[in-house]
Amino acid sequence: MKIISKILSYIFHPLLIPTWYVALLLYVNPFYFAGMSKPLSIAIIWLNTFMFPAISILLLKKLDFIDSFEMPDKKERILPLVACIIFYVWSYLAVKKTNYPIVVHIFMLGTVASLFMTFVINVFHKLSLHMVGIGGALTAILLLVFISPIDMSNYFLCAVLLCGAIASARIYLQAHTLREVYSGFMVGMFGQVLGLMLIHLF
Repeated sequence: MKIISKILSYIFHPLLIPTWYVALLLYVNPFYFAGMSKPLSIAIIWLNTFMFPAISILLLKKLDFIDSFEMPDKKERILPLVACIIFYVWSYLAVKKTNYPIVVHIFMLGTVASLFMTFVINVFHKLSLHMVGIGGALTAILLLVFISPIDMSNYFLCAVLLCGAIASARIYLQAHTLREVYSGFMVGMFGQVLGLMLIHLF
């Protein structure tokens, strides 16, 4: 169980969630990305939402600003969260200027909103960043259930099961309490709702 929990935590690291979401869209309906090459559409998201933030966190670790990549102390998460916010805002602007579908715009804006909320809440209360990520993805897939021409109900059910598995993994590894898991999930969901509400303003 420990090995499975760690594998789930690595594969569905919060920084990888945007890449997985775009990959899912490409798989179920590549026509969303008409006019864009598939490798380019994945590469832009992967570089800006995973590679650059990961490099910045690695540098923070090398400079002893954080003690470990798990960052169990909420104070250690302040600088990495600031770095992630900067890169994710840049990612949203990059998405807006290219031919990504509106659902990706909404998802990225919702993710930025979730990061801002996480940064503020982290001052007082530690959250599960894994659950912020997967909670946002689950909400974004729920939106697709209602608007996608492709039946997304099975994908949504799989996302629900995956969400439960990741939550169980984080609790099993004693990385988070039940409260931290639930609060992270709610922040991820609410961020996507905000993204949907604010998409026409930004």
